[in-house]
Amino acid sequence: MSLLLGLDEAGRGAVLGPLVVAGVWTAPEHEEKLKTLGARDSKTLSRKKRKEVLRALWQEGLRGRVIIIPPHVIDQENLTLLELGAMAKILREVQPTQVILDPPVGPRAIPHFLRNLSRATKLPESVFSAFPQADKKSPVVGAASILAKVVRDGYMEALHRQFGDIGWGYPGEKKVQDFLERWFSEHRDLPDISRKRWRCLRAFYMQGLHDSA
Repeated sequence: MSLLLGLDEAGRGAVLGPLVVAGVWTAPEHEEKLKTLGARDSKTLSRKKRKEVLRALWQEGLRGRVIIIPPHVIDQENLTLLELGAMAKILREVQPTQVILDPPVGPRAIPHFLRNLSRATKLPESVFSAFPQADKKSPVVGAASILAKVVRDGYMEALHRQFGDIGWGYPGEKKVQDFLERWFSEHRDLPDISRKRWRCLRAFYMQGLHDSA
């Protein structure tokens, strides 16, 4: 049976919460139907709309798999290698005949990334197609983008119940900045839900230590 699989992630640029890598699959002839059901770049949809579209896609038989990578793991490894490993795990489980992905590397590095993915999965390089903004151009990658976002949103909502409204985890958000400032003021350290090795957080941490000296 032919299977078309799309891969994408959510949370790569966040400082709070996990990175989520998602793969979804369907028969190749069903890809255009995904588009009519609303599969597209998840960033163009509201959180409520993403859930509605994902529900419609599931009702039409789309299936998927997610890999959750928590902050403490991200702190120990290169993000690109983590995404490569997560994608490879999904591909080994599903064994698709065609793969489209939004690559976590620049255009020049795409061939090398695909070679490594092929080696890690024992799938021929010919089954892979990767290009920038694939979530906008390919409905199956758009669907993977939606799945990744919905799952990550769920994790962030759980953190809201524990810590209050801390935003959605991205460094440019005022709620994220305020939460980190409050936490550091009270604990003199960064929270476990943050990526402590990130340059912007290390700078924040060092500045906090300097200010408290």
